[in-house]
Amino acid sequence: MRNFLIVVMAMACLGRHSLSAQSTADRANIKAKTNVEALKVMAKRLEAQAAETAERFDSVIVYQNGQRGFLSGIDQDGNPVYDHDDNFSAAITSGIDKIWRGSSFDLSGCDIEIGHWEAGGVALAGHRELVGRVTHAESADVTSHATHTAGTMIGTGVSNGARGMAPCATIVSRRSNNDIAEMSLFAAEGGILSNHSYSRGNPDGNITEYGQYNQDASELDELLFNAPYLTMNKSASNTRDDGVNQDDQGYDILFTLATAKNAIVVGGVDDVPNYTTPEAVRFYASSSWGPTDDWRIKPDLSANAVEVFSADNDANDAYDTKSGTSMSTPVVTGAVALLQEYYHNQNGVYMKSATVKALLLITTRELGEHDGPDFQNGWGLLNAEKAANVIKENTDGAAIRELTLLQAGTYTSTIQVNEASSFSLTIAWTDPAGIPIVGTDNQFPVLINDLDVRISGNGETYEPWVLTPNSTSDNFTAAASKGDNFRDNVERIDIDQLPTGTYTVTVSHKGTLVNSMQDFSMVMSTGEPRVVTSLGKAPDIAAVLLYPNPSDQTVRLSLPDQINAGGYQVTIVDLQGRRVYQRSFNEKEMVINTAKMKSGVYMTLIQAGGLTFKRRLIIER
Repeated sequence: MRNFLIVVMAMACLGRHSLSAQSTADRANIKAKTNVEALKVMAKRLEAQAAETAERFDSVIVYQNGQRGFLSGIDQDGNPVYDHDDNFSAAITSGIDKIWRGSSFDLSGCDIEIGHWEAGGVALAGHRELVGRVTHAESADVTSHATHTAGTMIGTGVSNGARGMAPCATIVSRRSNNDIAEMSLFAAEGGILSNHSYSRGNPDGNITEYGQYNQDASELDELLFNAPYLTMNKSASNTRDDGVNQDDQGYDILFTLATAKNAIVVGGVDDVPNYTTPEAVRFYASSSWGPTDDWRIKPDLSANAVEVFSADNDANDAYDTKSGTSMSTPVVTGAVALLQEYYHNQNGVYMKSATVKALLLITTRELGEHDGPDFQNGWGLLNAEKAANVIKENTDGAAIRELTLLQAGTYTSTIQVNEASSFSLTIAWTDPAGIPIVGTDNQFPVLINDLDVRISGNGETYEPWVLTPNSTSDNFTAAASKGDNFRDNVERIDIDQLPTGTYTVTVSHKGTLVNSMQDFSMVMSTGEPRVVTSLGKAPDIAAVLLYPNPSDQTVRLSLPDQINAGGYQVTIVDLQGRRVYQRSFNEKEMVINTAKMKSGVYMTLIQAGGLTFKRRLIIER
C-alpha cells in the first residue's frame, strides 16, 4: 500500500515522567472489561499441563545446527515442543525518534509495564541500561538474547546507540516455557503489552506444519479474545534462508504462534536512515514470510532486524549487535509503549489491542513491489510518528473509535468531503479462537466472526484490500486487489482521491456472531490539507450510567440527551451471549427489572444512533 497519507507534526506535547507502572484505576478499568474468570481457568489448566510435561521430558535439547531448544509444552500428539530464540538506527527506521522526549510529543514510555517472555532465560537486571526497571518473575538463567531484546525495548541510552524505544518503561522478565498460562494471569491483572522474540517448535522441513493454524495459535487467540487490552507482539522467525519449503520460493514458512489471528507478527528489514521509496528498502534475508494456510496476511508489519545494537549480558556495561526478527519485534513493542502512553495522556484510558493493531497498520510506510499488503512484510514498515499524529487528530473521537457490532446489526457513520483528498480507514477486531488444523494443508478460513467494511457515496462503493489465492495456491507474489475479505480480522480501505461529497461508512457482518456480538476498532486518516471531516464527534460514553451495580431487583439506566435522541434499545446478555432481556425506550432515564435474572455477570448493550454502548452488569442476591 503506497503511503498516500501526509500528516502534520503535533503542535503540543503531553508527557508524563513518573516511574510508576499503570495506576490502580487504569488496571481496574482494564480488568472490568477483561474476562478474568476465563483467563484464570485457562491459566490453571495450562499450568497443570506444564507441570506434567516438565516431569516427562528433557528441559533443554540441542538441534543439529547447535541452536538450543527449551521445553515449552506438548503438541496435540503428546510430543514435546521446544522454544528457541528467534538501537538507535532501529528507532530512525520506524519513526520512533520523532516522538521521543525532546520532540513535540515528548514520549518515553513512562507508566507502561511490558511483559517480556524469552526462550532461554531472563534479562540482566543489573545492566546499566536496565537497572531499576527489570523485574524477574521467576528464577532463570540470564541470557544474552533476553538482555538484548530488553535493551531494545527500554534501554536508558547510557550508550546513545543503545537507547531503547521506550526508555522510561519497565519490564517483567520470564522464560517462555509456560507463557500462555502466565500471559493469562498477566492480562487478568490488567497487563496491556508483551514481547515474544522466540519461536515454538521446529517444523524442520515438514511442509504441512508451515502456515498451519495449530493448537498453540488457537490457545493464543483464546487468551487474546478474553483479554481485549493485551497487545502481543511476536517475531515472524528467521527460517527463509534455511532451505525449507523451497517449492514456495521462501513463502509459507510461518509456524505455531506466528499464525495466530490476534497477535501482531513482526517481520524484518535493514536500516532505513531516510525512507524514500518502497524499492529502496532492503529485506532482512532470513525474515520468514507468510501467508498462513488459509491465506491470511502475515506477518502484520516490519521493523529493523539487521545489526541492532543493544545491551548484552557479559557484564553490566556490555553491548552487542544482533540480527533477526527477534530484534525487530521489541522495536514494535517499544513503539506501542510510547503510543499507549500518548493515547492515555490524551484520553485518560489505554487502547484496546484491536485499536493498537488498526492504528499501526493504517500508518505504515509502503514496502514491496505492489501497492497494498503482501506476504513479505504485511502492511509495511512501522511508522510510529504517523501513528502518533493520528492520535493527536483524535479530538472527540474524530479518528479513532472503539465500537461493538451486534448480531444482525450494522454500524454506519457519515463522512463529508469538502475537497478531493486521499483517505484511509481500517477496522480490526480480536476474533474468537478458531478450531486447530491437524495434519494437512487446509485452506478453510479460521476466521470466526467475519466483519465487513465499505465506504459508499457518489455512486461508488469502496472495498478493502484482499489477497486471493489462485487455483494452485502459489501466487504468493501477486498484487493485492480490492474486494470481499473473509479471511483476515483486519480490513483496510485506501482511496487515492476521494471526491467531494457525502459518504457513508458501513460495518456489517456475515453469518452468526459468537456471543451475538463483536467488539471492533475503527481508525481513519486523511490527506493534508485536512479537507475530509471526521467520523463525527463521539458521544460521551462516560455519561451512560447504569446503577446500582451490583444490582439486586432493579437497575437504573440514564443516557445523555445526545445519545437518547430518537430512542434506543436495551439488550442484556449473559457471558455465553444468550439474551435475557430486550426492550426499546424513549425515556432519558428508565428502570430495568432484574428480579428474574440469576446471580452472575451480564453485558448490557445500549443501541442508539447507530452506535452500541456496553456496560457490565453484576446481579448479586
